[in-house]
Amino acid sequence: MRITYPTARDIVEHASAQSPREACGLLAGKGALISLALPVANAAAVPEQAFELAPDEQLRRLKQIDAAGLDWLGMYHSHPGSPPIPSPSDIAGAVDHALLQLIVSLADPKPRLKLWRIDGAIALPLELDFADAPSSQHDIGELTRKQRLGMLAAGVLSVLALLVIAMALLPPAS
Repeated sequence: MRITYPTARDIVEHASAQSPREACGLLAGKGALISLALPVANAAAVPEQAFELAPDEQLRRLKQIDAAGLDWLGMYHSHPGSPPIPSPSDIAGAVDHALLQLIVSLADPKPRLKLWRIDGAIALPLELDFADAPSSQHDIGELTRKQRLGMLAAGVLSVLALLVIAMALLPPAS
C-alpha cells in the first residue's frame, strides 16, 4: 500500500492537535493508494485511551468519499503515548477485515505510521510506502539502502579489478 505524503501529513497534524486524546478518521483512495484522510470525532467514553468513530459524522464522511469517486479503504487513529501497534480493544473493535487500520504513534519525537489488516484476533502488519514525499534538507547527502549496496558492490569490483591488473603486471615466475 502507498499513502500520499500530504495525506500522511494531515493524519499526523490531526493526531498532534487532538493529543492526548486519540484522533480518528477515515481513509479513502483508489486501489493501493491512500489519497485522502477525513477526520471524524472521537466518541469514545475515554478518548485518551480509546477511539470510537462518531456514527453520524462517519456516515457524512462516507457520503463525502462516495461523492469524490473514491473508495473507503479503512480508518486511522492515533496512539498519543504508545507504539503504532493495535491494542486489544483496537483488535476487538475491527469489524471488517477488508478495511485497513492505520495507526499513528506520537510516543517519539518523530511520529510513526504503521498500517495493519485485522482479521479476527490477528493483526497483520502491511508495508506502507509514501508516494510523492518531498525531499528535506536533512535528507541531502543521505543514501538509500540500494545506493549504499551499489556503492559497496562497485568498491569490491574495483578492488578485484586492481588485483587482476596487478597480477598481470607481475613478472612471470621462473
